[in-house]
Amino acid sequence: MKLWMKIVLWVYVAFNLLQAVVLAFAPEITDRAYLGGEMTPTRAFQWYSVAGYHVLIIAVTIVTMGLRRAADRRKLILVNALMYLFWDAGSQLAHWGREIGMATTDLLINTGVSITTGLILLTVAWFDRDPAS
Repeated sequence: MKLWMKIVLWVYVAFNLLQAVVLAFAPEITDRAYLGGEMTPTRAFQWYSVAGYHVLIIAVTIVTMGLRRAADRRKLILVNALMYLFWDAGSQLAHWGREIGMATTDLLINTGVSITTGLILLTVAWFDRDPAS
């Protein structure tokens, strides 16, 4: 794996670590954009659960970087990219943003970050090739 790809993936790890820390220890920062009212223990737990997803992504990304074959790395990076593009960004735009009363600017920023992240991961997957023997 080329150095620039490793750097991109380590930045991605840091991005997910930041999200996990915020969601686990200061969920109200993220919760402000979602117009659901007062932060309850149930809502705090839901954000803590989402933090667990980011911890899993960190682990999967680190394991992915250690794989020797580019074809194996690409599969995991591609799945991750598609999750950001279709599950996260797609569901926000298609349904959830409207249903939860999220402000349009917050929704577009959040969706834009997801789309950008997915496209960056697709780029890494596209260029990750084993050297020709």
